[in-house]
Amino acid sequence: MQGTDLGGAMISLVRDLDPALMGLIAACCYLLGLAAFVQGCARLLRLSEDRFNGPSVAGTALCFLVCLVMASFPSWLAAGGESLFGQGTAASASLGHGSRGADYDALLGAVLAVVGWVGVLAFLRGVFVLRAAADGVPGAGAGRSAMHMLGGVCAWHIESLIAAVQTSLGIQVLRIT
Repeated sequence: MQGTDLGGAMISLVRDLDPALMGLIAACCYLLGLAAFVQGCARLLRLSEDRFNGPSVAGTALCFLVCLVMASFPSWLAAGGESLFGQGTAASASLGHGSRGADYDALLGAVLAVVGWVGVLAFLRGVFVLRAAADGVPGAGAGRSAMHMLGGVCAWHIESLIAAVQTSLGIQVLRIT
């Protein structure tokens, strides 16, 4: 899978985009945290002006919670992974496959990195669905939010998830690091 084939292109794309994309996500998280803080302050002002017709207190509180989550986003993902898979869990897994090319492990690592990016976005969506659920937005609920956040953490720590499932089933074929 070297050179100009699809596998090599995928490996190169992920190697080039991963640091920049994670930096962009971190910057967006800080901006979203700042926006959530400003929105929470504005909601507090509206609530102080009209206690009976103002925004819900739960939605206001969750605006500030969203601010905290966005400001410390990588720590929240790491804490979720440690809670589910244990502290110090190696980021590797075993995976069985038929034929193996020269860069097959690198290709699997690139695919799992893309799955991790999707997990980051799913976790972020879960945080905002939770805030919307506190405001009573139709279609938003705490269960939907919890599943987005749990799925996002599992996708971000996909290697640990694969290792946990395979350890439970007693499978050990190929190490992916």
